Amino acid sequence: MSEKKTMARAEIQGRITTEPKLTRRTTDHVAVCRFKVATEAGPASSPVVKEIWVLGDPRIRPSEDLPVKVHSKLGIGCLVCVPGVEHQTMRKVRGVRFPVTVLKAEDVKLREWPQAGGGA
Repeated sequence: MSEKKTMARAEIQGRITTEPKLTRRTTDHVAVCRFKVATEAGPASSPVVKEIWVLGDPRIRPSEDLPVKVHSKLGIGCLVCVPGVEHQTMRKVRGVRFPVTVLKAEDVKLREWPQAGGGA
């Protein structure tokens, strides 16, 4: 019996809340940049936070690869728009496994640099 894979397309817009972290997947050695974005949905005291994964392309020179560009150019406070596909993965913390939904980005578009002084 064949198994159908479901996915949800999404476009997230919000501010980066964690410093983009660059790593390499051990299976195929492509770059992966991970960060979180807080959207404007929900109350200000409890914004919706989405985890973003930007996967590299082994055919592209490392300096031109999207995860490397995101890691080197963007930071906390940048307003970004991220189109992609939501995937569910499992995470293990202190021996407990639980599902986590992440957005695998197809692109990361800068909309606005962080405001000086952090004021609105």
